Amino acid sequence: MTEEFDIPSLPRAVDYLLGGAANGPADRQAAERACAAWPSGDLRVELRAARSALGRMVGHLVGDAGLGQLLHIGAGLPTMGSTHEVAQRAAPATRVVYVDRDPAVVDHARRLLRQQPRSPTAYVQGELDDPDQVLRDATGTLDLSRPVGLLLFGALHELEPADDPAGLVRLLVDAVPSGSWVALGHLAEHELEGPMDAALELIVPGWGARVVRRDRAGVAALLGEDLELVPPGVAAPGDWRPEPSAVPAGASAMWCAVARKP
Repeated sequence: MTEEFDIPSLPRAVDYLLGGAANGPADRQAAERACAAWPSGDLRVELRAARSALGRMVGHLVGDAGLGQLLHIGAGLPTMGSTHEVAQRAAPATRVVYVDRDPAVVDHARRLLRQQPRSPTAYVQGELDDPDQVLRDATGTLDLSRPVGLLLFGALHELEPADDPAGLVRLLVDAVPSGSWVALGHLAEHELEGPMDAALELIVPGWGARVVRRDRAGVAALLGEDLELVPPGVAAPGDWRPEPSAVPAGASAMWCAVARKP
């Protein structure tokens, strides 16, 4: 185990809680401490509900919308039902580019992807607040003259109002053609958000100061008025087109939404 694994990492801790193997002892210990402090239900259940919703959203983009390429910004590690796994299981030729700001996450993710069968998948370093660079790097794998699915799952809640997150989304949407889609996952306001953030600070010190939780209207505003929200609109992960056998979920700490560029 390298020194990289001596300090807990949120993406590796999430991988552990999802049942993955791309993690080390420090990640597992921190994740278990966060679970023990989680104030609402089971952190594992909530993470898996969010990952399941991501899978259904990707399935919609690749299946119903017929997209052949996806750009996932703020991706974490590509394990345990990640975007490329879901997309390429449905359509093996789907091209996927992941983006994350953390160079350690990018290096680890690239190692993981090299261990998998060859697929049209790439991982680049970048930040949502520099969309031009993200788009330039993505063109090594994606053809941005054709419709693309923009996944902002885990990125927008790291932006303060002063960062103009809606404006950054608009810049990305303006750079891709008609028929493209946006799918997002965003932390929600919650009556227990303080204790939730305190629990996550056991993995990432200062977590609560790094994120901005928004209500349903605030998340809808990030998408603007020009995109066409598909039903059920801005919804909790368990309510976004759930499987027929799904158990009804309680109050969620996340919002999900999918919208099309006309």
